[in-house]
Amino acid sequence: MSEQERETSGLAPGFLVASPALHDPNFRGSLVLMAEHSQEGAFGLVVNRPSPLSVRDLLTTVSEELGDAAAKAGRDGGQVLFGGPVDPERLWILHRPGAASGDDEGAQLGSGVALGGSRALLEKLARTPDTGPFLLLLGYAGWGPLQVEAEVTQGSWIPLALDGDLALDLPIEERWEEAVHRLGLEKAGMVSGGGAQA
Repeated sequence: MSEQERETSGLAPGFLVASPALHDPNFRGSLVLMAEHSQEGAFGLVVNRPSPLSVRDLLTTVSEELGDAAAKAGRDGGQVLFGGPVDPERLWILHRPGAASGDDEGAQLGSGVALGGSRALLEKLARTPDTGPFLLLLGYAGWGPLQVEAEVTQGSWIPLALDGDLALDLPIEERWEEAVHRLGLEKAGMVSGGGAQA
């Protein structure tokens, strides 16, 4: 399915907040931005798990010139995130809608967040200081038919409405706890069972 044709229903667009009892190392303490949810399954990106790779490191692997241009524009800071355990070589870009034009934009998920993955979008965001915040993520989280619904029912995940500032503006280390707070819960009071699978 192309980025422009993403089907969404139910849990997407939105967030899934991992319950503290979810012990799967791929998802413990995770905040997952759900981009797609249909009868065929679900697709999301973990937005609070930093990788050891910096944005500058990744841009330099694309081209030394792009890394230098991003540094000059002040756009090479921060960490690349682990988007999930599936297809860890694939790069995804979360950004504000309007940061690029036309097909380069990707798919608008709603509430101030768009998702893309094109080289043109990466170049535009890296080179232009006023395009707003963006995240670079490697890999994604995927669920088969009815799998994520079962995990939500088991209490492994708690759905939360999509709000772009949670993914793009808050410091990475504060995102999960802020999501718990927005649910009106306390970290110690959350209860769950079951576990997520990639």
